Amino acid sequence: LVGPGMMRRAPHHPWTDEAIAIFRARANATARLIFELGIGSVQRPGDWPKFRWCDYDGEALRITQGKTGISLWLPCSQDLKRMLDATPRYGVSIISDADGRPFSYFKMARIMREERKRCGLAEFALHALRYRGVQELAWAGCTDDEIAAFSGHASIAMIRKYAGEARQVMRARTAARKRQMLTETRVT
Repeated sequence: LVGPGMMRRAPHHPWTDEAIAIFRARANATARLIFELGIGSVQRPGDWPKFRWCDYDGEALRITQGKTGISLWLPCSQDLKRMLDATPRYGVSIISDADGRPFSYFKMARIMREERKRCGLAEFALHALRYRGVQELAWAGCTDDEIAAFSGHASIAMIRKYAGEARQVMRARTAARKRQMLTETRVT
């Protein structure tokens, strides 16, 4: 419920395949690194600036989530691994400037806001990258427990909220294939 003087927060719309392709093709290297950390790690944006180079072992990242305190080992997606391997290591933090100074959340968010706007993708929020990452895990057939092991969600309800659209699409496609098979057997 929204009380007096409170604004209802607009829902996050997961990044579409088209938006991802545009961002990957047009964004600068810093924004791409932030973007790949978002989708690839499936963590909250507030945790992305916390990733340090010593957390990356060439295969996975480690992090202790700020909100939950849960420690996670996160295998990197291929896109994230390629981005990390290609990124110069200027400082302790993965997201840092050329002088090695780590980005604050606000600097990272500003860079992403400006880059999304420049790429014509302003409607896709930073936190929606987490949604997209969870959706990709759902499309891959991951169970709620497997998604929770990756995202750190403590609530199955939150996993279902994030993965719900992806799972609905998958179930609808399965239903359509079954319907088509039934139609084909009736015709023959």
